Amino acid sequence: MRLVTVQSEFKRALREAVDEGLLVLGESVRQSIYYHVERVHQVKPEQIVDKVEAFHEALRAVFGAGANIVEKLIIRDLYSTLALKFEEHEGWTLVDYVNDARIQISGGG
Repeated sequence: MRLVTVQSEFKRALREAVDEGLLVLGESVRQSIYYHVERVHQVKPEQIVDKVEAFHEALRAVFGAGANIVEKLIIRDLYSTLALKFEEHEGWTLVDYVNDARIQISGGG
């Protein structure tokens, strides 16, 4: 698969995983989180795939330590969509898992 295609597929899968992970909390909560992330952290929903670190920080600001739960929902969905095996790693954040998935689908893992 061409690199551009792999990157496009990865971004699409990540966008969907974020959307689905937040939807578990309910549609109005998901919309509230997107609003907060955009207004307070200057990250529009469509920019999340390119600003994962800022999105991670925004989730921490909203949920505190509870952000881990939301992040795991997102990551499990991402790994499933990309047909990757999810393995939990202590101390890893959304950023670490996204980087790991990106490496794996690019053939580096």
